[in-house]
Amino acid sequence: MGDEVPAFMQVFCESNTRMQESMDIMVGDDDVIAMDIQPSTSTSYRPRNLIMKNECVTQVEPIILTQRWTVNNFPNMMKLSRPGACLRSNIFRDQVGSDACWQLCLYPGGKREENANHVSLFLKMSATSPMKEVLVKAEYRFYFLDDNEQPRFSNINIGDFHAKPPKGGHSWGLRNIPKQKVANCVRSDASLVISCVIELMPDVSRVLCRRMQTNSMSPMVEVAQTHNARELDMFNQGKQTDFTIIAEGQELNVHKFKLMAHSAVFEAMFNHKNTKETMEARLHITDTTFHAVKIMVEFLYVGRLNSAMASDEIAEVITLAEKYHVNDLKASCEQMLINMTDKNNVSEHANLADLHQANNLLEHCIQVMSMNRSAVLAGDGWNLLRDSNARLAAFILERMMLNGDNPPPMKRSRV
Repeated sequence: MGDEVPAFMQVFCESNTRMQESMDIMVGDDDVIAMDIQPSTSTSYRPRNLIMKNECVTQVEPIILTQRWTVNNFPNMMKLSRPGACLRSNIFRDQVGSDACWQLCLYPGGKREENANHVSLFLKMSATSPMKEVLVKAEYRFYFLDDNEQPRFSNINIGDFHAKPPKGGHSWGLRNIPKQKVANCVRSDASLVISCVIELMPDVSRVLCRRMQTNSMSPMVEVAQTHNARELDMFNQGKQTDFTIIAEGQELNVHKFKLMAHSAVFEAMFNHKNTKETMEARLHITDTTFHAVKIMVEFLYVGRLNSAMASDEIAEVITLAEKYHVNDLKASCEQMLINMTDKNNVSEHANLADLHQANNLLEHCIQVMSMNRSAVLAGDGWNLLRDSNARLAAFILERMMLNGDNPPPMKRSRV
C-alpha cells in the first residue's frame, strides 16, 4: 500500500512530465527552435494603423433681427410735423444675449430744416451697458409695405455702428426720402407700415469650437435576417399563441414568453396568477393606438423597428416603451428622432426629449439649435415651446449662451 501511487497522482505526474518535455523543446538548443519573445506592457503597446478621430467645428451664424412698425394717420403727420419731431419704435434686441439694442427713429417732417420736404428714417444702436463701448457692422434694410404686404419702397445699406459711453448711441439711415414717395406707400387706412431687417455677426470671441459628438448609445446587436423573419412569421400567423392584446377594438395574438423576456412589466404580470389579465389571457390597452401597440409587439419579437413613423407616432411608441419598461425600444425610437431632427422640427423634438427623459435626443436638439439659432428662435415651433414649457426653453437658452461642452444634467421638475 505504501508503494502504490493514487490514480489522480499518476495522471498529475504524467501531465507534469509532458509539460516538462514541452518546456525542454522551447528552451533547448537554438537549432531546435528560435523563440523571440518581447515583454509586453500596457503603456507601450499600441496596435498598428490605429487612427484616433478628433474632430471639431466652429459654427458662426449671422444674427437676423426684424422689427415691424405701424404708424397711424401718417399723411397728417407729414403735413403738420416740424423738422426734428421724432417718433420712436419699441427697442428690440437679440433674444440670446447681446451688447447692443436697436430702435427705429422716424421724422415725418425731416430731421433738420434742410430736410423739411422729406421724411427721415434712422436705425439707432445703443449699448446695453453705459460703461461698455460697442462697435458693430450691420446690414440694415428698410421696407414700406402696402395693403398687400408688398414693399413699395426699399433701401439696403451697411453701416458701422459705434456706441461710446456714456452717451452710448449711434445711428445710420436716410435723411431725404421724398414725401411723395412715402405718400405712395401709405395704406388705405392712412397708416405707414415699416419693416426693418438687420443682419450682423455675433461676437466671435464668444463662439466656441465644439467637439463633434458621436452618439453614446450602445449599438444594437445585429442578428440574422432569416432569424427575424421566422420570429415575425410566428407572430403574424398567430402560431401557438397564448395571450391576446386588444387596442382600439383590434386584437393581437401573441406569445407570453416573448413579452416576458423583454418587459419587466409583462413578466411581473404573468408571474401573478391571480391577476385579471393572467386569468383571462387578455390585456386591454386603452391609452394609445393599435398601430403603436403593434410596433411595440413586433419589436419584442425581432428587436428592431420595422416601420417608418412620423414624430407623433414615435411619441406614442416611446410612451408605450416607458410604460412597459422596454428600454431598447425607447433607445431605438430616440435614435430615429435624432436622425429626423432638423431646424424645422427641433423645438418639437426637444419637448419630446424632455417629456420622456431622452437625454441623447435633447443634447442633439441643443446642438442643432445652436447651429441654427436665428432660424429656430424666429420659428413658430420655438414660440410654442416657450409658451408650453418655459422651464425647458430657459434651460436651452442658458445652454446656448454658455456654449459649454460638458454641461451639468438638466433637473426635471417634480409633478
